[in-house]
Amino acid sequence: METSTYNLCLLISNLSDKQFAAKEKDELRFNAKEKEVLTKNNKIDFNGCVKSYIQQRARGAYIASICQLEASFDLAAAAQVTTNPTKEEISRLNKRIIWQKQNVNCGLSYVQLKMTDLKLFAFVDASFANNKDMSSQMGYTIVLGNEITNNTSFTIRGNIIHYVLASKIYAMAYSVNIAIAIRSTLNVIMDRLSLPHVPIVVCTDSLSLYECLVKLGTTKEKRLMIDIMALREAYERGELKDIRWIDGRDNPADAMTKANANASMEQLINTNELELRVQGWVNRATHRDATVSTTRDTLGAEDIHKV
Repeated sequence: METSTYNLCLLISNLSDKQFAAKEKDELRFNAKEKEVLTKNNKIDFNGCVKSYIQQRARGAYIASICQLEASFDLAAAAQVTTNPTKEEISRLNKRIIWQKQNVNCGLSYVQLKMTDLKLFAFVDASFANNKDMSSQMGYTIVLGNEITNNTSFTIRGNIIHYVLASKIYAMAYSVNIAIAIRSTLNVIMDRLSLPHVPIVVCTDSLSLYECLVKLGTTKEKRLMIDIMALREAYERGELKDIRWIDGRDNPADAMTKANANASMEQLINTNELELRVQGWVNRATHRDATVSTTRDTLGAEDIHKV
């Protein structure tokens, strides 16, 4: 018995010589990694599973951020696991990676757009306390496209959270910031081409958030009031052309916040078109006589929009 040089509490017993150990190794023929000797200068990694989990998750997330947007939520949920992933979490990640391997041809396609009638659509969604640590998942999808109006039909081609509305407001504020940054770059290009600027249209499936912005709703949270006031000012100044309340089944940002999301994101990627059922909007024909319209109050049927 010999004391280990790595840990004095470990005792090592070796009853065979080198020749016997080599012959034993050849006869066993185990399909495993080579033996590693644990010494002070050669530390063995006993946490290879966690390291592999992080590596595969990062690779999948990189691909998802470029072309496989359907996998965004699962990989975002996997990113929250930093130590000791469970069998269920490993199985969920493996299932998503297998899907990515089987759908290598999935990707974004770019179609020709009418440059004189471009709009930037920001779809917003948030799920309250649906993460493992009880935090809320927020997501947004920004689409550049054209909108064709036919009567009531539109076609577009191309902190600590205490209650549900807070997560929606945070998601809205963040998505609008990103959309404004993108629009600023687009407007520089449009100016050089002597084309009209690109307006921003924000779509949400939350009635409470929609009414909070267009009907001067309020909240007791002072921190949220700052974001609400900023969004209202952007809307009043015309930085946001329109805010629409859409059916939750047609919101592509749903794929960013839920594992069992609707099929709108998949439809948008595959066909470059998305049909929206708009349930509320603001008629801004004149600044003074702006009116709020909702299908629940003034219309007998939902308006059908295609995105």
